[in-house]
Amino acid sequence: MSRRWYLLTVAALIVAGSGMAVRPSAAAIGSHATSDTTVARPRPTTIVAPPRPAPQVPAELAVIPVQVTYVLQSLAPVLDSLFPVRDSLAEASCRSVARLVCHQYVYQRDPLGLSATGARFSISTMMRYRALVGVPGTRVASCGYGSETPRRALLSLATDLYWRRDWKIGSRNTALAAQLLDPCRVTSFNLDATAPLQTMIDRQLRDFSAQVDSALPMAADLRPLADSIWKSFLEPSAMDSLNTLWLVLDPEAIRVVPLTGVGPSFRTALVVYARPRVIAGAKPPTINRPLPMLSLGSSPAGFVVPVSVELPFNEVNRRATELLAAETAGTSERVDSVHVQASGDSVRIVLDVSGSLNGKMTLMSRLRWDPVVRELRMDDLQWSLASRGLMSRMKATLAAPLIGRAIRKATMGGRVPVGAQLDSVRIQMLQLLNRTVSPGVTLGGSISSFQVESVSTTDRAFVVRARLVGQANVVIQ
Repeated sequence: MSRRWYLLTVAALIVAGSGMAVRPSAAAIGSHATSDTTVARPRPTTIVAPPRPAPQVPAELAVIPVQVTYVLQSLAPVLDSLFPVRDSLAEASCRSVARLVCHQYVYQRDPLGLSATGARFSISTMMRYRALVGVPGTRVASCGYGSETPRRALLSLATDLYWRRDWKIGSRNTALAAQLLDPCRVTSFNLDATAPLQTMIDRQLRDFSAQVDSALPMAADLRPLADSIWKSFLEPSAMDSLNTLWLVLDPEAIRVVPLTGVGPSFRTALVVYARPRVIAGAKPPTINRPLPMLSLGSSPAGFVVPVSVELPFNEVNRRATELLAAETAGTSERVDSVHVQASGDSVRIVLDVSGSLNGKMTLMSRLRWDPVVRELRMDDLQWSLASRGLMSRMKATLAAPLIGRAIRKATMGGRVPVGAQLDSVRIQMLQLLNRTVSPGVTLGGSISSFQVESVSTTDRAFVVRARLVGQANVVIQ
């Protein structure tokens, strides 16, 4: 976007709000209207109290859910480190088992089966083991060695998962079960060691459960993802190469959806509540707002984001004044400043003219949006009655054609293309929703539609309201 195009565009917004063939009267503008004056009539000196600005209406609230899927298999490396695939305990570390003495315990397990239903997270595996035990006063005998097949035990652990206040996963209501499928009778003595070995395997499963309770918060920590999304929403995003249009999302809160297990994964969502808008001018300050503590909420399947594109009158006045002042410099009649006033869809533009003519010229218009070409239109732009009289006096001077040409340039012939700005909003949102958060964690999103809903004014700005519809998700695996 060139600087000249931008100057013309912003200046055009002075009168960009027209489209109806009805010219509003001065009364329609209310307290913003001012009388036209000419040099023939001196103006009395009056003191007018400055108008009290109306409170700024906050931008419409946007609810932006990011669907998060945890693939349970991503927890496998952590769980495997807590419960090795195979291990053995020699006599020095083998526990005593009831009235038997354990001299060696060797096992090998199948891969851990991970599944989830609702908030319930389950781990199961088949373990095959053998043991050397000794009966006091006798020699050591074996169970599962030699020609005997290893004994089998089915181990399972089930626990309820929940979100802790520190953005990590916690577990509660844990249930353990270790089922020995084969009896363990010590060879040569025909001594049944099944019950004592059950006690030892139960203890092994309890130790594993305690380790799982400690490891889950570290293995499934949502804070890095939540903090990355939160911080990206706090930073204004430039929408043009000149850094003169900014997308401000202004997040107010963030919520997390309770965990729901579906087979090999469990799902949640990060829901950001924000008030997005677009601001023209210098870069707005970055919002300094730390990530809140985790709190629970609900989530729609996708997002509907209302965006308010604000074009402040102060910025419009400054840009248009620069353009018109340059166009009429060195002529007998000059445009020194531009002032925009508005109420509802009615717009009033006052030009301060100096030189051989000294006074104010007023243009009146209404806002209209052309959805086909995505432009603000000012088809009914009209001079006020007093300004028409002033223009007739200027026609005999060389400055009149210059002022007329300057106004046409400032208004781009009554057409202000804002489609590019709207496209920039869409692009910025897509960039925020499509990026790598950390190794193995990628945020992905899409926008299915983007429609302009209304064009209006406040006491300080033109406002174009649009609505984005789409979805965003993260898969952690």
